[in-house]
Amino acid sequence: MHTYADEVIEFWANVFRACRLSGTGLDLETFLENPREHLDRLGLADALEMLSSGHLPLLPEQAAVRREIDARHPLPAPAIPSRTPSRAFPPAAPGMLAQAT
Repeated sequence: MHTYADEVIEFWANVFRACRLSGTGLDLETFLENPREHLDRLGLADALEMLSSGHLPLLPEQAAVRREIDARHPLPAPAIPSRTPSRAFPPAAPGMLAQAT
């Protein structure tokens, strides 16, 4: 059995309640052992981001549907930018540079 600081328990208990995880058969003690892993497994990896922006995360059932849709229709991989440097201005011609006297 692990011991946690009161602030840790309070924080993750609030996340547990906001995500409505008790309906998934998960108990708070098990959730506290590795909360991020449980959120990832349930498709709620963005729960902390949603809560910090003032929104409730998806219901576990909604997250399951999102995982199913994502599996059927994966997003294309993002394009990798080319490594060739772009120049804002073409190189100056030799006669175009001002000569200091």
